[in-house]
Amino acid sequence: MPARTQKIILDAFNRLITRYEFHKISVEMIIEEADVSRSTFYRYFKDKYDVMNENYKNLLDYYASPERCSNYRDLYYHLFKVAFESWKYLEHAFDSTGINSFSNYIYEYSYQTALAITRENRDGQGFTPQEALQFDVFCYGISEMYKNWILGKYKVEADDAANALYEMMPESLKHYWWTKAPCN
Repeated sequence: MPARTQKIILDAFNRLITRYEFHKISVEMIIEEADVSRSTFYRYFKDKYDVMNENYKNLLDYYASPERCSNYRDLYYHLFKVAFESWKYLEHAFDSTGINSFSNYIYEYSYQTALAITRENRDGQGFTPQEALQFDVFCYGISEMYKNWILGKYKVEADDAANALYEMMPESLKHYWWTKAPCN
């Protein structure tokens, strides 16, 4: 039941964000759309940013798995493909600002996922200091580039965008991938 209730709240938010800009959506609107109580909402999420960011986490976890992708290039392709299909949702999600913004969450969660993949491939060892710096810049760049792509700044197909991102990755990290399913 908890996973089902969380999905009901996520689905309600997703319906709202395709119709409204992020800053116009309130927790009260999500509660009403989901037909759940305030206490139920707060049992699963701390605020509307948390709901929005959970969507990206679920998306990245879904595609960044050995069952669906075999490398980073495949992952980037799927993220662009989903973006093409859900551009209105993402356009409104990028409307969020501040420390809890969608852009910031994309950076943080993408960085942590790549770090986990690297640790798995290096027997628990993470990034070298140089790789940490490179991947920090790379993940910040991805979140901005992804936003600009959604907002129409780049007229590039999903396949070409995925190839370009893959080529920009730090060379020492781009060939790692999960050797087994991650424990989330």
